[in-house]
Amino acid sequence: MKIKIFSLILVIFFLAGCQTVSKLPLVQENEPGSDTSATSSGKTDSTASKPVAEEIKPTVTVKIPAKPTNNNAAAETKQPVFFDLKVGWGGQAPYANWDALHEEACEEASMIMASYYFKGLSLTAHLTEQGILSLIKWEEAHGYQVDVSADETVTILDEYFNLKSQASNQVSVEKIKSELLKGNLVLIPAAGRLLGNPNFKGEGPIYHMLVIRGWDDKTGEFITNDPGTRKGDGYRYKYAVLLNAVHDWNAALASEGMTNEEMAQGRKVIIIVNK
Repeated sequence: MKIKIFSLILVIFFLAGCQTVSKLPLVQENEPGSDTSATSSGKTDSTASKPVAEEIKPTVTVKIPAKPTNNNAAAETKQPVFFDLKVGWGGQAPYANWDALHEEACEEASMIMASYYFKGLSLTAHLTEQGILSLIKWEEAHGYQVDVSADETVTILDEYFNLKSQASNQVSVEKIKSELLKGNLVLIPAAGRLLGNPNFKGEGPIYHMLVIRGWDDKTGEFITNDPGTRKGDGYRYKYAVLLNAVHDWNAALASEGMTNEEMAQGRKVIIIVNK
């Protein structure tokens, strides 16, 4: 009897059209990431279960340029108060023989000092004397006169000593310092009598050449190797005195002898020497 009653109830249940309806979550319209493809029957598109990729905005990195710096000012702050390259000294008359040849050998002695410095070799009186004699012989064979100009000195440094050099019209304390800091040497062609060196014989040479190897800001002096005096090793000249005396040799003006006034007309130029 119980079985009949249960069967009757089951028949009534199916006839009533009852069915199980799955509850779907409500989706708010236009909600980011929602899927609006659901049908009225509760079925959804097969893509509905796939996650929607979130839009990733690219990150923009903005580089802020560094503040410009004054390179000249930076270089100046790095310059020491005292600076002195160890350049061996060689006089133009190593054995104090001031004959006509040695009285005119300041250019040769200056170039020899530069050569030995860059070779890292010690310079003695004997080596200086032999160097001067050999160089003058070479110059005569190549048509050079007794005195050589800045441009001729550059050529000789290149061809005879295999050294790089250049003539520069930037004649200033800062220019000379900057070249020395690089390890270069500076050769000065000068109106010798404007140097006022008390160790020179008589008035001093009408034309002279020497090597600048350092400076001392405390005293305002350049440190030089002056080949024109036996006291020339590390001889000091005031900045203003040395720069005022810078004048190149002019062979055209010297055709009938050079006067002090003519010598002072020579151009302002320095010779920068390196390897």
